[in-house]
Amino acid sequence: MVNIPEEHKSLKKVYVDTTNVATQIDSPKVYYKIKPEIGYVVCGYCNICFILKEDADLDTDTVFFYDERKSKLEEKSNIEERRI
Repeated sequence: MVNIPEEHKSLKKVYVDTTNVATQIDSPKVYYKIKPEIGYVVCGYCNICFILKEDADLDTDTVFFYDERKSKLEEKSNIEERRI
């Protein structure tokens, strides 16, 4: 289990299955490498905390690209599905 410091606990959290993360939210595209021994990284632009899933593939070169618009659409869809 990843130990998130108190100062980051209120941030939005996104769980990822790779150590390579990229995001671009009203900023240049930025890339981060999550150190497995730490287990998370916080984007300096959007303040989203990316957390490694317990079963994350630590050896892959795959990059998780966070898309805020797509994420909001998926959240809206999930909420609507629960209402049905």
